[in-house]
Amino acid sequence: MSITVAEITSEQADRIRLLDEGQYTDLKSRDIAPKKLTTHISALANADGGDLYIGITDKERKWEGFENVEASNGHLQIFELLFPLGNDFQYDFLKCPSYPGLVLHIQITKTKGIVKASDGFPYIRRGAQSMIVNTPEKNRRLELTKGITSFEDDTTNAPKEMIVDSAVTRDFIRQVVPTAEPEPWLRKQFLLRNERPTVAGGLLFADEPQAALPKHCGIKIYRYKTREVAGFREVLADHPLTVEGCLYQQIRDAVQRTQEITESISAF
Repeated sequence: MSITVAEITSEQADRIRLLDEGQYTDLKSRDIAPKKLTTHISALANADGGDLYIGITDKERKWEGFENVEASNGHLQIFELLFPLGNDFQYDFLKCPSYPGLVLHIQITKTKGIVKASDGFPYIRRGAQSMIVNTPEKNRRLELTKGITSFEDDTTNAPKEMIVDSAVTRDFIRQVVPTAEPEPWLRKQFLLRNERPTVAGGLLFADEPQAALPKHCGIKIYRYKTREVAGFREVLADHPLTVEGCLYQQIRDAVQRTQEITESISAF
């Protein structure tokens, strides 16, 4: 593993020492156990990426780096095992003549997959905190955030007939793929799984997807009497309009209602 040692000025070192810890930046003492530090690397990787500096005390913000590169071997060994040097993780040492020792700088990008710490759990960055992901619900949210899974691919609790026998499906098949049968075609499109419609299947082909997916699949149209960029409750022109139905119908109805509202507004 080739890691460079970069010499920086006192001014650059002071800027690093006084960085605000937050969503993208963390500073840790060299005395913190490497296993503990893996939680912070995991958290940054599972969020938006960032920079971790090891060798700067948290409170006093003193530059107290490693005596030499070999002194950091315990850290580098476990980091290389969990977070190998490459596109997602880059390592270098920072040396300043005005301060003792080498600060290990880890640059972390937002990874495509979920990255776990040495305790086997992934962590997520929230402000200046690294928070453990240790429940199925938290892990599910992380998978959705990372794009590993999507809500649209989940199955609903509705019977398959909700989309197999719907008027929307019959009309679509007749107009687009008239030689196909609804159920085999829906399976081929991965809109039926384990005898249940997926969320995407319900949204697209159920006559009333709101029955199976309440509060997840409607459009609200608001009109505000204001010239401000963002509207607020006090200037609502009327009660919000709710548009429901399958996605095809929602889009058509939402465009039509918006056009009607726009055309009804006086230009003066």
